[in-house]
Amino acid sequence: MQQRNLPGDYSRRNRTIDRLTTVTAILMSVYHFVSAQKLLVFSDIHVAIHICFALVIVFLQKMKLDDRRHPVENSLLAALALASMGVTIFIAANYEAFKTSMGQNPPGKVLSGAILLAVLIIGTYLTWGKTIPIIVLIALAYGYFGPYMPGFLYHGGLSLDRVITYSTTNFTGVFGMLGTISANTIVLFSIFAGLMQAFGALDAIMNVAMAASGKVRSGAAQVAVLSSGLVGSVTGSVAANISMTGAVSIPLMKKRGYPPEFAGACEAAASTGGAILPPVMNAAAFIIASWTSTPYIKIALIGVAPALLYYFGISLSIYIKAIKLGDKKNEDDALPHFKKAFLEFVIYIIPLIVLVVFLVKMYSPQVSLFYAILALLLVGLIQQVRGSGLAGCVRGFVRKTLDGLAIGSKSMAMIAVVMAIMGVVVQILTATGLPSKISQFVITLAGDNLFLLALFVAITCLIFGMGMPAAPAYILAALLGAPALTAFGVPLLAAHFFVFYYGELSAVTPPVAIGALVASGLAKGDFMKTSLISMRLAVCGFAIPFMFIFRPEILLMGTLWEFFWSILMVMVFAFACVIFFENFFLEKLILPERIGAAAAAFCCIWPHFAFDFVGLALIALVVASHLCRRRRAARAQGAEGPAA
Repeated sequence: MQQRNLPGDYSRRNRTIDRLTTVTAILMSVYHFVSAQKLLVFSDIHVAIHICFALVIVFLQKMKLDDRRHPVENSLLAALALASMGVTIFIAANYEAFKTSMGQNPPGKVLSGAILLAVLIIGTYLTWGKTIPIIVLIALAYGYFGPYMPGFLYHGGLSLDRVITYSTTNFTGVFGMLGTISANTIVLFSIFAGLMQAFGALDAIMNVAMAASGKVRSGAAQVAVLSSGLVGSVTGSVAANISMTGAVSIPLMKKRGYPPEFAGACEAAASTGGAILPPVMNAAAFIIASWTSTPYIKIALIGVAPALLYYFGISLSIYIKAIKLGDKKNEDDALPHFKKAFLEFVIYIIPLIVLVVFLVKMYSPQVSLFYAILALLLVGLIQQVRGSGLAGCVRGFVRKTLDGLAIGSKSMAMIAVVMAIMGVVVQILTATGLPSKISQFVITLAGDNLFLLALFVAITCLIFGMGMPAAPAYILAALLGAPALTAFGVPLLAAHFFVFYYGELSAVTPPVAIGALVASGLAKGDFMKTSLISMRLAVCGFAIPFMFIFRPEILLMGTLWEFFWSILMVMVFAFACVIFFENFFLEKLILPERIGAAAAAFCCIWPHFAFDFVGLALIALVVASHLCRRRRAARAQGAEGPAA
């Protein structure tokens, strides 16, 4: 009789798989850290090794032994991991031959490309679901069936061999711009974020946010804003950000009396903003820099003001809501002491300062991150020295360093796979000329109306972003939307920031709204209500991209005076929108005040100085009316008191 595997057998085998995954992840981090200073192989082979590491980690992470899974599934995953390594070795061994045979497609070149494409599609499906693989398959089919397409979709068509080699072994597509950015820069940021987490930086950020929550009204909800912004600016992942910070902020908000849907919406909107806040900007900063041939530090610098304005809108909305609900300062003694929490956090700013200094001195992002990681390791060592003796210090430092390297590469594996496969979409669509055709079609549809064109592009970006990770959403939007804007005369950076913001905002936009979905699950609230409230909280995010087009000064493309004037207009717009949506300022608005707030918001966002002054005048009238009415009510109440 065949003996069944006992649960203990599964546990031991799963631990072995976990250890193997961790060792692979650490090796990946060490390889990339060394390569940041000196590339050990040709750049294309370096990208291939990067993708191989990522695929092996993805397949190992999916291997799980239990009674519900058939052993064949794990055997297939192991075979896929081996196939990833085998095809990488084969491509590296034949690199020179493949590189010099661009006009020819020998069987080995086509077959190895097909295998690489297949394992990448499967790896993407296992990590990100079916949406992205479907998009990739549609792109590949479009490349092949072009001669049968109607209207502007028609093109001459690519043979099956060319579709495969264009995507892989011609060292374009998978090995193109996106794969290169992933292998050279994003991986180092992921390692940096992993080490920050392992050494306790993210916990320090949460403690600062919690301590600050006791200092202001609406503090419980402001925890979500502050912590999600700070954590998201390092991790750059919306879903991970919500899971990490929402576990603390959402229960805190519910405890203070905020409805579950509002608590979830605060976290969703704030975490979405983490992906637009420098330095990481969800890997998009590096892609924008490469796509527009702009230094990364410039992308990060011009992204600061719009991101802070986005958070200003959320924070203001939360504050007004707190007044409406009667929420007071949180004087809970269990909260961390602010001074102590801040001092523990300050030391983690040192690596970020090192990063910024090197970037400002125009070192490459790779070199800058290399030295920032060294600075972080030094900070981690200092932290260990403060807490234990020499032996304990060394053990703790080594353990946390290895943990950080493993965390960084495990997170990176998912990003690397999707970046590589999106390179295929970019290559095929570019080779067929589809982006320029779509641009012409959209421009014709919009006529001579730039606002209408921007609106079409915004809707397109939101649709493409549904259910997609942020980086692929931006890539598709930039590929299909940005050319239409630049063809109309919009500055290149303004066009890319426009599509980037709307690609990100799909995380809170129904019907998919992945950010709102995760947050509503944590808050145990209604998904659709959470999504709609998060859209309302993120209203600045929906307006600011239009400012990029009609007031590019907000992206430092004008005088300093114009820059600050644009910021003022966004702030007034945010205030007007918040009191309009909440129907509340210091107390409930009357109808004329609410109409005035809506009109002021419209005027402040419309790109004309005359409208600006009308908007300022309207909001001043609304505030004056509100304060006078409130003062009269207070006097009347005071007069009634003595009489009574």
